Amino acid sequence: MAGWDLLKGFLDYVKESKWKWIKLFRGLAIFIVSAILLGSYSTYVLYNKLDLRFGLRGFEYVQPPLPTFQQIMFSRVIQVIMALGVIALVMILMLFLRGMEWKLISLITLILHSFIILIIFTAIQFPIVFNMPKASFMIVDARFENVTFYNATLLGVSPEGPIEISSETVNVSYAKVYRGFPNKTIPEWFRLTTRDDVERIINQTKTYMNLSSVKWVERGVERTLEKLSALSWSWDKVVFSSGIPEQYVRMNHEIGFLEQLMGLLSPISWAVIAAYNAIGFRKLYQAGKIHSTLTGILIFVILLMIGVV
Repeated sequence: MAGWDLLKGFLDYVKESKWKWIKLFRGLAIFIVSAILLGSYSTYVLYNKLDLRFGLRGFEYVQPPLPTFQQIMFSRVIQVIMALGVIALVMILMLFLRGMEWKLISLITLILHSFIILIIFTAIQFPIVFNMPKASFMIVDARFENVTFYNATLLGVSPEGPIEISSETVNVSYAKVYRGFPNKTIPEWFRLTTRDDVERIINQTKTYMNLSSVKWVERGVERTLEKLSALSWSWDKVVFSSGIPEQYVRMNHEIGFLEQLMGLLSPISWAVIAAYNAIGFRKLYQAGKIHSTLTGILIFVILLMIGVV
């Protein structure tokens, strides 16, 4: 009889242990799906709901560089991994402060399953964003690397004095291009709240361009300049290896209901995830209501501070 009880106890342990690992891998699958869905959603918004263009003379017809699907997916994976790490660290800290048993596998399983909320909220956002109009943005300040101007003429000032460059190709290691007032001061773009304000400042400013490591061929001889502040220019074509917008302004400031709703759903989803984990924390460890509530609040606040929300 004792042997049978021992065997039954062992079989129950194996069954329980097996079910724990099944739930853990199910949670991992949920976590992976949440990252993929979030990355797919971000890609759709970036490529279909944003009208992004340069408001810089000479670059008007250049397509602003956008991150690839792989880059977007990588950033979203990092985002959810950071969220996972924050939630786990906060819970472990709260366990440590109260001297509770860790139950690490059960804890990680709980956290991984909470990302089903992210799946649900992201899925809700797809039909909303599909019906949302495009948001139009103009880039008014950007930096470029490894730039080549074709059939270019540049007139400007270098440390050696005024200079005019005219060549089939002009290569530049670094270019800083921005809109500014005639005295070269930069507008406080962030203070502009209406389309009329933006258009007025656009009309009052012009494009400035500062170049570094300029190379061109003149009469069969390669010439170089360390610095060039261009005053006027023209070219047939411009290409660059990388371009990074540093300042942009929104052209359509009217924010509709659907866009406002989209702006709310993301923080709400992370708030619900924090609440889910707080409730799960309470049930898993029989923690007090105040202790569990504080855990949820800490999770959300830290996620907000590190930019996950």
